[in-house]
Amino acid sequence: MTDRDKTSTLLISMLLSSQAGILGGVIAGLKEIFIITHFGTAPALFSGILFACVAYGILGGLIGIGINSILQVLPFHQDRKNNRRLLSTTILSASLSINLFLIFIFRAFRDYHAEKVRVTEPMGLLTIVVLLLGAGVVFVLARFIFNRILPALLDWLMSSKGFFATLGVLIIVGLILQVTLSKETEAVSLPYSPQGQSRLAEKSNVIMIMVDTFRPDWLGCYGNSDVSTPNIDALAKDGVRFSTVYAQATHTKPSTAALLTSRYPSEHRAIHKNDVLPPSVTTVAEVFNKAGYYCGGIVTNVNLAPIYNFQQGFNEYTYLPPKYLFGANEAASRTILYGVLRLIRMKLAHSLWVQHFYRSGETVTGYVGDFINREKDKKFFLFVHYMDPHDPYFEHPFNGKGFSRAAMPNPDPKFAAPFKANYTQEVEYMDGWVGKVIQQLKGDGLYDNSLIILTSDHGEEFYEHGGWWHGTTLHEEQVRVPLIIKWPGGLEAGSVRESLTRSIDITPTALDIAGLDKPEAMRGIGLFQPDLQMTYTPSAFSEADHEGNVVRMLRVGQWKYIQTNPENPRKQPPQQLFNLEVDPGEQNNLVTADPARAKEMQALLQSQYQEILAAREQGAKSDLDRDTQERLRALGYTQ
Repeated sequence: MTDRDKTSTLLISMLLSSQAGILGGVIAGLKEIFIITHFGTAPALFSGILFACVAYGILGGLIGIGINSILQVLPFHQDRKNNRRLLSTTILSASLSINLFLIFIFRAFRDYHAEKVRVTEPMGLLTIVVLLLGAGVVFVLARFIFNRILPALLDWLMSSKGFFATLGVLIIVGLILQVTLSKETEAVSLPYSPQGQSRLAEKSNVIMIMVDTFRPDWLGCYGNSDVSTPNIDALAKDGVRFSTVYAQATHTKPSTAALLTSRYPSEHRAIHKNDVLPPSVTTVAEVFNKAGYYCGGIVTNVNLAPIYNFQQGFNEYTYLPPKYLFGANEAASRTILYGVLRLIRMKLAHSLWVQHFYRSGETVTGYVGDFINREKDKKFFLFVHYMDPHDPYFEHPFNGKGFSRAAMPNPDPKFAAPFKANYTQEVEYMDGWVGKVIQQLKGDGLYDNSLIILTSDHGEEFYEHGGWWHGTTLHEEQVRVPLIIKWPGGLEAGSVRESLTRSIDITPTALDIAGLDKPEAMRGIGLFQPDLQMTYTPSAFSEADHEGNVVRMLRVGQWKYIQTNPENPRKQPPQQLFNLEVDPGEQNNLVTADPARAKEMQALLQSQYQEILAAREQGAKSDLDRDTQERLRALGYTQ
């Protein structure tokens, strides 16, 4: 055979291998879409078929070419190398098994192990071995099926006519599904009867604003003179500011669930990335809905998307997803490959744009304004979620510059100052849009007689304790949140309450002010009860179970005790005790200096935790949509 013939044969072989690899990748992509739709909100998630076929097809084609390149140098007989069916079967099966292995290895460590197991640990190594064996079984079965049972189908698929016809049909179907099923927003609605409005004539509207990742010490009304937050400061002058408020968790899903249900994370069980808020818990929206209020929610964090059941009780609940890269949509963003591609893009990109992570304060405010315009003649409960202080910390006005956790999971300490500077810009930007909402309420004559609550789900760390971001500790910078409550009619305007307060107290307080009964299962208390000081001994319990960090905290008086799993990735001590009256920055661990106090606090914490566990709900899970994992990586919830 001449050199020219050898080259021609090699090119044909490579083309054949790429075709077989593409088909294997497409089959794997379709398999992942069916996995997602099984655990998600089908049929809308089928709109991801186009992306899955194209993306996994390209990956499969590259795998096919790579395998063929290896086969060319292995000491196989020439006739085996050039056997069209054998080569096609081998590469298609290999592409399918490799793609499925990559899909399931990500899902195993992310979902099954909840990111608590490292690949180098015995359980991690066992997981890899089991999945490798599974991939081997897939390879053998696929090779047997296409070589012995369906050889005619394989021959047709590998022919030019069959190959392009198959891809053409999948692309056309994918395009149709993407156009018809994908949506700009993810909205859920419940029937509403206006008859209940008749008994609400004397009631007030209730607006609960939750700002993601918002530290209280970044507000002028909390004493920070270096940040300009005139709108929230003005709201504080019209309302009551609470100086010492603890969230019950330090990442969005469990903390927001605690806020909306007045239940601890270990009770409501919506903790990990693929956990769903159980239908058995009662949300604040359900209580207001039952009373006749029209209930709306507007959110832009994937953790609060309808797939996790946070829409429970809302007449309309709108999740505003980010804009997706690579032509993907909401469904496509839930595939593993999209997450990997997006992470690579994040690592290499020189610019960051807010719409690729979440929807900006301007966009959220636009939806809020539309809701108020439509429903201002009703009595309504409105839950609004702003995302802006969350990383990436963008420069303002938006110019493509910023710092993201996805690209910088463990920054150098020198970044603390620039991070804080951009975070300040984000807070000031968000304050302006909160001001727009307040301005509209005033213009529509709704402000004075509305109950307005502003708070956050958690804070943010800027290396105060050797780390960054949130979700991994229960130190003050991560667990403390602001709380401002403006009464209808301006009761107690401008006052400050110093007593220890919890996020789980916010919903019962809103219900109290609205004159509605609190469901028995809710843990919190109304903060304006006249005999509160005589009936309530303030303490605050918080917990975190995130990325291998399992942390519980109890504060009683000036004492704060933190218990952390010894193998935690943050390298935190198993026990920490602080006297916040003299050490507000938590720099002096007193466990060794005051062992009696540490033992006492440990016993109190364990007692409360056992009580919480006794009341926990039946847990529920959803597919950790690659959107989640993806946007979770983008938003910093996954290393």
